[in-house]
Amino acid sequence: MRAGFFKDSLRVGDQTGFFLAAEYPSDLNILFPDSTYSFVPFEYERRKYFPTETSDGKSYDSVVYYLSTFEIDRIQSLNLPVYRLNAMDCTSYYSPRDSILLTSLVQNVPDTIPAQDLPLKVNVAYQNVLYLFNYPIFVLVTVVVLVLVITGWLFFGKRILKHFRIKRMQKAHQKFLDAYNTSLESIKHTFSSITTESALSHWKKYMEQLESRPYTKLTTRETLLLEKDEQLGRNLHAVDGAIYGHNTSVMEPLEQLKKTADQRFTQKLEEVRHG
Repeated sequence: MRAGFFKDSLRVGDQTGFFLAAEYPSDLNILFPDSTYSFVPFEYERRKYFPTETSDGKSYDSVVYYLSTFEIDRIQSLNLPVYRLNAMDCTSYYSPRDSILLTSLVQNVPDTIPAQDLPLKVNVAYQNVLYLFNYPIFVLVTVVVLVLVITGWLFFGKRILKHFRIKRMQKAHQKFLDAYNTSLESIKHTFSSITTESALSHWKKYMEQLESRPYTKLTTRETLLLEKDEQLGRNLHAVDGAIYGHNTSVMEPLEQLKKTADQRFTQKLEEVRHG
């Protein structure tokens, strides 16, 4: 397995390529990190896959990740895993770590100017001064408003919070459905591993927001250890196979993932309404 940066150095906010290549027996199922992987200290921008090359029982896969950084450490490094898909889990194999030098844009910081050296101008012209503020009236009005707000909050605060939380949940769920259904329509007409991965990413991000669980940072195996749901496991494995393998029959598992999200949303909504 080989990996490394295309450049020796980069500036804050600039984009650079990081390649990851692996050669393995062609009967193995190998997965590369996707857009949900944590590339810390770098920010993921996009990636480019190259078709698998197979010869004499050996397969060769490679991908280029385009990353940027907003950290200011002088030397930053990265290594990435390749996952071997087993019957029940994944085995991780990490590439050698490669480093890149951060180029500083500011070389010399100017000294501050002492106050006595500032080019100040003297102005002796008359300046209008505002009338004295009526603090007693201000304090009285403030106290009355605070009493009204506190009284209203004691009687209606919990109901108000519940109302706005429900509205946020419904808005987030509709936003997820719009993005997810768009991906499904695209896949239904023409299968694409990139669009399939995008749909899976929408699902993971939404489920993470809904249930406060780190779905975007978990592999399928780790998700199943958390969920203990065999049907969910079959659906996730089927989607993984479509993204990284050659199975294009992915509509049914994607529809099942949407059904799972709908069920979890309904359950969560009921908990909030009756909580």
